[in-house]
Amino acid sequence: MGTVKITIAVGDPQGRTFEDLEVTVDTGSTYTAVPRELLQRLGVPVERSLPSETADGRIVPVDVGRATIRLEGLEFPTPIIFAEQGEPSLLGVVSLEEAALAVDPVGQHLVPANVLRY
Repeated sequence: MGTVKITIAVGDPQGRTFEDLEVTVDTGSTYTAVPRELLQRLGVPVERSLPSETADGRIVPVDVGRATIRLEGLEFPTPIIFAEQGEPSLLGVVSLEEAALAVDPVGQHLVPANVLRY
């Protein structure tokens, strides 16, 4: 499967101010990751620190807050990791599920997904 890149708008918690950001869709990441500098500029506060497992198996603390994002015509609050300089900007699975979207690996874009209920 190739890399799926999209542009989202990241906003303050109240959804008043937004900035566009290109992100890689990463279904292996729990939360969306946005550069710390962008979140600070938007006034997004850190709510807590959580342990995060890296691709190489290390456990590192990450700061997490809540921002508003615009994605595929939807606008909603979602948990956001404060990514450090040099770390990629990612759209994680929680944001995808909140938007009821999935990755089409062949077309390399997002598609509507059914909400599961058992």
